[in-house]
Amino acid sequence: MERYNLSAEHIVKLLYRKKINRVTTTNSENFFNSPIFAEVFGNNSSNNNYKISWEEINRTEIRLKTNLPRVLRRYYHECGDFDINRCLSSILNLDEIGFSHDWEKEALEDDETPKDEIEKTLKEIDNFLIFWTENQGVWNAGIKKEDLSLENSPVYMTTNDDLYSWEKVTDDIDTFIILQVLDNLQSSGFYFLTFDSEEIDFLLQDKKISKDELLKNPFKIKERNLKFPIYLNYDYKGDKIYIFQMKDDKFEKCFLIKPSVEKDETSYADKILLKITEILSFNNREVVKKLELILEDFNKYLRNDINFRYFDDEINALSDKEKIKLKKIELKIVAMILLLSENGYICYLDWKCELEDFQMISDVMKKVGIDENICNIEDLNLDEDDDIEIWSEEFNKVFSKKDIFIGNINTSSDSYSIFLINRKNLEKLRELGNRINMKIDFLNYSQEEKTMWQEMYERNKEKFRCKIDLESYFIEKKIGKMEVDTLEIGEVNLPTGEILACDPLVELGEVKTYLQKTPLGKFPVKIAVVLSEDYGDRYACVKVEFNKNKPVVYELAVTGNEKEMDEAKEDEYYGFGVDAGMGCVADKKAQEEYSKYWKKLEEEGADNLYDDIFEELLEDSFKKFPKYQRDGGDWANFIIPDTDLNIPVFASGWGDGYYPCYFGYDEKGELCGFYIHFIGIEREYSDEEEE
Repeated sequence: MERYNLSAEHIVKLLYRKKINRVTTTNSENFFNSPIFAEVFGNNSSNNNYKISWEEINRTEIRLKTNLPRVLRRYYHECGDFDINRCLSSILNLDEIGFSHDWEKEALEDDETPKDEIEKTLKEIDNFLIFWTENQGVWNAGIKKEDLSLENSPVYMTTNDDLYSWEKVTDDIDTFIILQVLDNLQSSGFYFLTFDSEEIDFLLQDKKISKDELLKNPFKIKERNLKFPIYLNYDYKGDKIYIFQMKDDKFEKCFLIKPSVEKDETSYADKILLKITEILSFNNREVVKKLELILEDFNKYLRNDINFRYFDDEINALSDKEKIKLKKIELKIVAMILLLSENGYICYLDWKCELEDFQMISDVMKKVGIDENICNIEDLNLDEDDDIEIWSEEFNKVFSKKDIFIGNINTSSDSYSIFLINRKNLEKLRELGNRINMKIDFLNYSQEEKTMWQEMYERNKEKFRCKIDLESYFIEKKIGKMEVDTLEIGEVNLPTGEILACDPLVELGEVKTYLQKTPLGKFPVKIAVVLSEDYGDRYACVKVEFNKNKPVVYELAVTGNEKEMDEAKEDEYYGFGVDAGMGCVADKKAQEEYSKYWKKLEEEGADNLYDDIFEELLEDSFKKFPKYQRDGGDWANFIIPDTDLNIPVFASGWGDGYYPCYFGYDEKGELCGFYIHFIGIEREYSDEEEE
């Protein structure tokens, strides 16, 4: 094994080493001038054709009337054509690179802004050479014009939906590109896993990697001063690359990449299954490593393992893309269960098993170190004429007082995969399982669990009530120092009274509805808009109005999955996450019909929610109702085709984040409205003013 501190160019070349040989060995300082060169890259010198020539780069510099920084020039030539640069964010083609002043000038001219006003505006803002962008235009990245003479200059990123506000994000180009490459891995064709800081110590131990040796960097690049240092370990035998990312002198994250194995559509499940295995095996690293090897090339495992040989042909015979994906995840779950069963952490039992089979759970107790004086199955009064569910129910009733339970992995078969677990770890397993539609729960303990959650909620619900009068957002014309206005965007149909809120581009198909019920019918949807020339018009709160009564209390909307309420502080809350800058509100029935509609679109070739549904809707909304919307549209009322159901969607306050929802009740306890709270106007805008 060898260890390096690498530049962006080096990392990308190592990722693509099976396809290219774009290296030089003339410089003694060069990473590639090492004894392992031939072993890493092999004999692939015939595949070293360059797609971006020096001539093209020179022509670009002539067009721009400036020289590119040396590091950026070289990266374009050596690695600029690889698809790892064009996933979640993209390096710009050479003919697209331009200065922010030129882009802004063109936009102002299109708006027919007077020439002298344009010149005045441009004088007030810095000029950046833009070379990288987020794929949906959320941000652009560039280099200050006066820094272009530097070899490895700082990189700045836009902080608003314009080219006026910029902030330095890295001290050099190398670091910026490395971060984009690592971010793009999740959408690339490379098979990879990520490990967080808590797991890295185990990883170093497993791979026999010395942290001190790793940090020595025998091939350190001269005069590099990275804000986020990257260290790499290459495992020849397993053909794996481990990239360690550091922050504040600590390992923050590690990426395991296996370039020789193509990532399939179920690779996202691998990390989840490894975490589940860690919990169920009580961190048995040998078991975790075995599963890691199985998942790295799962098709090979299916072909070679006698228990799975027939499954590979079965998968290939499936015609529906979604069926293939779900089936493969199911098989990975079964592989994990068999591994844990072989190692004594799970009892894999038939539904009609005998009592003596069920009593094998005692072996699991010994395996995980539970003292039989604390938990002994012989203490239970079990009838051999009963079944596994009744036996488990009795076990959980008796030993729950000692925080020991029987859990089960539901494989949608007539078999049970039972294991021993405490309450805290079962909660972790549930949450992990939900991510891949894998049902993990107590076996026959659900009603008592529900009661316990309700008791926890009742103890804490006053703590989570909204302290802001959200209705004032829709009544007052001014909140604190900021002017506000109300935007009406139509109605939402609530035929079941089971309401939900989420990011429509991320989890609309699977998010749970809230426990609190609403009246049935169609109700107005309104948006409180906070007006600002400095920060743009922002949507501060969305309301579904059930009547005109004045709320006197705002109860937090809950799904029943909220955890650790007792430990939460007064200013904390539960809500929904936003990763695509949008929110929505809908009925459970609309969610179901939407899922059917999207599945139909997928069968017809659709693969992107925004492109195939929402982009055109939002643009049309802007054209018809431009008030308080930006060019691409900030709200739309999506009517699901062939139904009377709809889903209002809207921009989410400051964008990505985590937002709470509340039910407003009047003095008689009658429900007045449902509120999605995006911005605490008085507090957040006063903070901005102070800054």
